[in-house]
Amino acid sequence: MSAQSRRRSNGELAERVKSILASKSLTLYQVSERSAALFGRSSPHYLPHNLYYDLRHGSFSPSLFQVFAFSRISNYRVTDWLRVFGFDFELIPRLQVQLPSNRTALLDSSLDDPSAFIPWLGNLGTTSPSAVVVPLSQVLEWTKPRRLASLAELKDKGFLYAKIGYQDALAFPDLLPGSIVRVRPGTTRDMLARISGEATKDLFLIERGKGLCCCHIRTVGADRIATISTQLSYAQVEFKVPEEATLVGVVDLEIRSLLRPRQPAVAKDLARRWKPEVLSPEPSQLGALLRRARLRMGLSFRAASAMSREVANLLGDERYFVAPGSLSDYETLNIPPRHFHKIVTFCAVYSLRLHKIFETLRLSLRDSGHEPIPHLLTGRPLPATVETPAEAAEIEPTGIEPTGFIRELLGELVEVPLFLRESLKELTGLARPSLKDFFWIGRVGSAFHPYLTGAVLAVVNRQKKKPNDCGSKPLWQQPLYVILKRDGTYVCGCCSRENNSLVVHSYPGGVHVREQFRNRDAEVIGKIVTIVRRL
Repeated sequence: MSAQSRRRSNGELAERVKSILASKSLTLYQVSERSAALFGRSSPHYLPHNLYYDLRHGSFSPSLFQVFAFSRISNYRVTDWLRVFGFDFELIPRLQVQLPSNRTALLDSSLDDPSAFIPWLGNLGTTSPSAVVVPLSQVLEWTKPRRLASLAELKDKGFLYAKIGYQDALAFPDLLPGSIVRVRPGTTRDMLARISGEATKDLFLIERGKGLCCCHIRTVGADRIATISTQLSYAQVEFKVPEEATLVGVVDLEIRSLLRPRQPAVAKDLARRWKPEVLSPEPSQLGALLRRARLRMGLSFRAASAMSREVANLLGDERYFVAPGSLSDYETLNIPPRHFHKIVTFCAVYSLRLHKIFETLRLSLRDSGHEPIPHLLTGRPLPATVETPAEAAEIEPTGIEPTGFIRELLGELVEVPLFLRESLKELTGLARPSLKDFFWIGRVGSAFHPYLTGAVLAVVNRQKKKPNDCGSKPLWQQPLYVILKRDGTYVCGCCSRENNSLVVHSYPGGVHVREQFRNRDAEVIGKIVTIVRRL
């Protein structure tokens, strides 16, 4: 950005803050005096009288405490004020998905802005498709954008989302490193009552002293469980419940990216037997919280700093970088970072929830503002199909269509992880995915491939039409394709070219069957890059 453009942007920010305060009949002088009365002039919450001057000259970046003061005094939401100052906290889950992770980590799915607009879909016809595999472009169409608040029935059902780590994939190959799983929470006592001495069919997300992991478990005595590694040489450790481990919930859905499936590694500290420690309560100090989160993610200071460098490079802002020495100081000195950029980095690298950091810093959102800042004052862009703020205000919630294919699809998914909508590029490798790239495969079952059991949706890269040899690869690594047959129906599975013919490999009843097609009888539509499947 040129110096002139930067000055213009800083000036616009100062005027925007002035307009927002004016909407509440407040001047900066009144806000400054109010912050001094509430928190004290020596408090980090204090807002100076010359804030507009500092904003225009680019010498001021508000701390989290000052943003909180703006929110409390104006009664506008903290999250909206953060956006005004250029902090898009919805990028936190996007970074959590994008960054490589050694250990299984929870994703922060609570940061959606209810006032945000998203594109929405409607039925293209009145009946559900009878075919097994159907491109969504044949059954759905784009409609007017919707506010997230109008889609409440599709979210906020209490599910948790976790990303499987590269070094603690105990459930491999049922779950791959990098897969995102949905977890149905429950009480530890209720879940223990469902488990017999044998290995569970369900996969559980458990929390123990070394962090989270997804795996099968078995009971080994009264209130004692043992983790089970499906294939790899992880240590089989026993835990007393709930003192040494808690059952967070049951895994019921996997979003599996097939872009670069790879064999996980076994972390040294998880390969040998280790003595479980009693679970400690959540730290109440920021330094202790950061230390615990870093160790649970299996990161040294140097490795964590390297990941912060990656965050800074992705966002194009050096302020997101944290040096190893600074990471150590934040833990030992227990001093919060001055800039919100570092908070974003901690949430992304250490898999921390933003609300937990607010709580640790004694910033109660109950004491902050609760009103949304009017869209016209935020400076945020309108949807492409909406030309004026007045039109945006006229968009009313209309509910989800009660019948047709979209109701069937949403019934299969139960909850839609809308917080992942900005992570489609990372999950699929497609810069601009369209409805033609999404296929309904909800009736496929395991007939075409074992890892399509329970599958609901597949995302296809239609540029990749040349099948790879899959005969020598294990099932979890076999590339999958969508094939269009001459009769107009679709099939999906592993395939290969042999003697000028297309050979499709399927597994009806668990038996490997080869089906051969002449070139004019079948066409490869594209390679499956992502699968959404129920477990």
